Amino acid sequence: MTCLSLVEGTETGKRTVLERLIGCWRRHSIAFPDGTVDRETRVIWLQTASGVADIRISAERPDLRHREGLASCTLEDLLALSEQDCFCATTLFDPTATPYPMAIWPPSLDLFRFQPVVSFPEPGWLEWRNNGTVMIEYAPSGAYEEDWRLIEAEPELSVHLVKSDDGVTECLYVTGNHAVRARSRRRPVLQQRPLVDIVRSAGSDLDSIRDMLDCEFSYARRDSGSTDFTIELSTLPWLEQQPLRCAWVSDIAPRQAFARDPDGTTWKVDTLWRRNRMPS
Repeated sequence: MTCLSLVEGTETGKRTVLERLIGCWRRHSIAFPDGTVDRETRVIWLQTASGVADIRISAERPDLRHREGLASCTLEDLLALSEQDCFCATTLFDPTATPYPMAIWPPSLDLFRFQPVVSFPEPGWLEWRNNGTVMIEYAPSGAYEEDWRLIEAEPELSVHLVKSDDGVTECLYVTGNHAVRARSRRRPVLQQRPLVDIVRSAGSDLDSIRDMLDCEFSYARRDSGSTDFTIELSTLPWLEQQPLRCAWVSDIAPRQAFARDPDGTTWKVDTLWRRNRMPS
C-alpha cells in the first residue's frame, strides 16, 4: 500500500488525498448485492486535505426542529435520533491500488463517531466520472456501491480546525461554501453495539440516553454572495436553519498553527489548503 503524504498546495499540515477528492460530496444512492437501492438517506461527505466529516441521517427521521433540545425529547424521539450515523476521521489514499485508487479510513485515526460500531468497516475503490463531478465508491468485498455527486466544483479553500476542552473534542471543516461542525459527547459509549440497541436497553433512564445522544454533526451551506453559513442538516435537528458563523476561517494565514475565532476561542489548524497555491 502506497499512501499519499504531500505538501503541494497545503499551507498548513499534510495532504493525504488527491486534490480531486477535496470538496463536499452528496450521496446520490447506495446499491447492495440483493438489488436494494437507497436514494433517500441524506448523506454528506465533506473532505478536506486530510480530515473528513461524514453525516448519514435517515429521511424517515421525524421532524424534531420544534424541540428545544434533548431535554424536551420523548423516548420515541431519542430512539429516532439514535439511528443516525456520523464520524470524524482521517482519509488516506492509495493511488496505486487496483482496479481503482483506494480511500482508506484507519480506525486508529478516528477522532470520534456517533455510533459505537462501524457500519462499513472497509476501504473504498474510487472511480471518477463526468469530469470528476461523479464519484463511484466500490466496497472491495462487494457489500455496496455508492454514487457520490460533487456539490461545488473546484473549491478554492479547505480547512480543518480542532479544539478540545474538558474531554470534549470539536472539529470545524470548511471546504468552499460548505461546512461541518462536529462535537464529541462528553463521555464515550463503551458498549460495542448499535446505539439504538443501547438506548432501548436503557429503558426509562432518559438522562443517560440524552448524554449518549449529545453529539453534534451539523452540515451548513453558504449561498453565493452571502457571508454566513446556514445549518441544513444536523444530528440535533433544532439547530437546523440556525447560522454557523465560520467565514472567518478564510483569514487564516499560511503556516499558521493556531487560529482564534471571533469569540476568542483558539483552534488548532490541522490542515489549510488552497487551490493552485504553493506553500510560501
